[in-house]
Amino acid sequence: MIPNRQHTNPPTWLRLFVDDILRGVINDDGTALIGCHFFHNDAADEWEVSLFASPTEVCGGPANGLQLPTVLQIDITAVASAFDFPPAVYWQAEQISHDDELGNHLSFEGTACGFSVWLRILKNPPDWLGSGQRVHVATGTVEEVW
Repeated sequence: MIPNRQHTNPPTWLRLFVDDILRGVINDDGTALIGCHFFHNDAADEWEVSLFASPTEVCGGPANGLQLPTVLQIDITAVASAFDFPPAVYWQAEQISHDDELGNHLSFEGTACGFSVWLRILKNPPDWLGSGQRVHVATGTVEEVW
């Protein structure tokens, strides 16, 4: 789990909740690096949690700089079962404005471990993060960046 922009650590219950959510995230080739951004919205007394898979950046060779996407499948039933009660589930198919950092994503709103949670599973990580891993063509090694 990568920390939020304020560089705080998540509470234990939130780490366990995200672990439960990840059981519903399927990556057939096993290469997915999943990031997590979290924020407590004091005004709404709600935890906002965003999960996203990192693309892999190619370093070296003719494809240098190419971003390889990570292919995920989401088991919506498994994700929903991590909540205390069945959550509301929404799909945002497109970015709704030029400053929409979430873009297209699945959204789950409900209660988890007694806390109000708004979970988003994003198609792409926020632009400010960049690639979470790099593959070095010369050596074949994979480097985790975040």
